[in-house]
Amino acid sequence: MAENKSKLVYVDAVRLSRSRKERISELQAECFNRVSRKEIAECFIAKEFGWILACQGASIIGQIELFSRKVEFEERKILLGGLGGTCVTVSARNKGLGSRLVRKGIEIMRQKKCDVACLNANIRDYSSGGLYHSMGFRLMKRPISFTDVHGKTRYDTGEMFVPICSSEIYELVMNSPATFHIGRGYW
Repeated sequence: MAENKSKLVYVDAVRLSRSRKERISELQAECFNRVSRKEIAECFIAKEFGWILACQGASIIGQIELFSRKVEFEERKILLGGLGGTCVTVSARNKGLGSRLVRKGIEIMRQKKCDVACLNANIRDYSSGGLYHSMGFRLMKRPISFTDVHGKTRYDTGEMFVPICSSEIYELVMNSPATFHIGRGYW
């Protein structure tokens, strides 16, 4: 099984080698081919602080990007963590590797003192959030907003949140009727 042979490696974004960047691009093309290049260029502009790579020997077979940013919501300052682009190559899927990547991401978010973390899930196929729901993430019942590369506010659904260091802030984010704005760029 790939999950038993794979090793998870955290890499700071500034230390990511060219060969790893190239492999991550290939892996993302495999996993996210339904997302247009235009949408990627306009919306997925947030800068990650790190990556968790699932390596099998010298090969990268899975990855997740890690983000954090300070946002203000309902007059509260929030350190928001983000997990983006969870991706596992086809041959290594359904063996627990995605869960391991997400758990490791949550662990790093806790070390960074993020109040809550969020990610976007495919709710067309999994209305409750599938894998992420089983890991404690809950689907926000209203759209979130973010600012794209042109400064335009965009809205999206499918955002899931999990408390990391503050259950109080998690409850505020999830239960307020106000739109939660995650800042510049999507992850």
